[in-house]
Amino acid sequence: MLLTRKNIVFRSILASLALLMGLSFGSVALAECQPGQMQEANLAYQSAAEFLATRKWDQAIARLQSIIQVCPEHIEATRGIGLAMMGKKDYAGAVPYFQKVVELRADGVEAGDFANLAKPYAKLKKYKEARAEFMKAQRLAPDDCGVLFNLGVMHYAAGFHPQSVEVLEHALEVCPQIREQLLTQLSKSAEKAAAQQKRNGNLEKAAYYEGLTNKYGGEAGGSTTYDMVKQKMAAKDYQGAVSLLNQMLAKDPTHKGALLTHARAQDALKNRRSSIASYEKYLALKPDDAKTTGSMIQVMVEASMCTEANARSARAVNDLSAQGRKNLAPVYYSWGLALECLKEYDAAQAKFQNCASSGNERYGAYGARQVERMEGLKAVAAAEKKKAQQGR
Repeated sequence: MLLTRKNIVFRSILASLALLMGLSFGSVALAECQPGQMQEANLAYQSAAEFLATRKWDQAIARLQSIIQVCPEHIEATRGIGLAMMGKKDYAGAVPYFQKVVELRADGVEAGDFANLAKPYAKLKKYKEARAEFMKAQRLAPDDCGVLFNLGVMHYAAGFHPQSVEVLEHALEVCPQIREQLLTQLSKSAEKAAAQQKRNGNLEKAAYYEGLTNKYGGEAGGSTTYDMVKQKMAAKDYQGAVSLLNQMLAKDPTHKGALLTHARAQDALKNRRSSIASYEKYLALKPDDAKTTGSMIQVMVEASMCTEANARSARAVNDLSAQGRKNLAPVYYSWGLALECLKEYDAAQAKFQNCASSGNERYGAYGARQVERMEGLKAVAAAEKKKAQQGR
């Protein structure tokens, strides 16, 4: 999203227009027209400005076109046509008018003129062209917050990720009023820079940018950080997700989404004990979540905590009995796994049967397969027992 400049001094007749359009104007500068032509152009421009302010784009364009026919080098009229084209979403049509403004102003060109030209390029997804114009704007206004933010975004869009980080970090120093927006983009830019450096074999630089990703992601608002966590989980970067989640939970230990995702990420990393600890914290906040209870019990089985998993299953079924067997299917399924782990195959089969007959479409099928599997395990166990008895 492009930010607009707020620190330009406007002429009084353009004040309302500037506030409505959110775009910058320099002081009125007319070309060398004859005195009569200048007066005619000025009068016509005031009515055109009203059309612009009220977003009557077609009327504005018609009036402004008549002005430049009288005075072809009328800068404000030329810029006004560009603004009207932007208002109509005719971004390609706006470009030549903003280019003409830059040409007409020559040595008197301002940062806002380059910024205005960059905006339609950005809308047209011509990010390299937009980036070039914002770079020109920055040279003229090195601490302008709108220019810095937009340049950082265009560096990012054009694939110049380290440069994006550099510009946005400078903006973070001079633009505290847009801190949250900067942190959000900084975390994205740093993440892309890390991946870019890794592809290029620059592992030390990649590690540096990964550190910035976690730093700025952690400083950004919770929802922004959690969005980054989701991206890392989708990319199977579980360690990266855990790092961000640790920062989130340090600030808000009761964030249920963060706790649940932390448990799943730790499970994926085979950090079973840490996963179980996060599951328990989540379930302390949401004790009626039968599905998550079943997931935690499975992790307990994977951690060879079979006795504890059996006891936790019994407690869950007792505490959540009012939910009915259908909702408790995940717990019955995991309880069967715990009993199988303890080699209590008859008891395990009974729990799997409870799951299979629960009416739960997903877990019912799982339970039915396990019921059949228990028959096989019981047969194997019986054969082994018989063999052991015969060998005495």
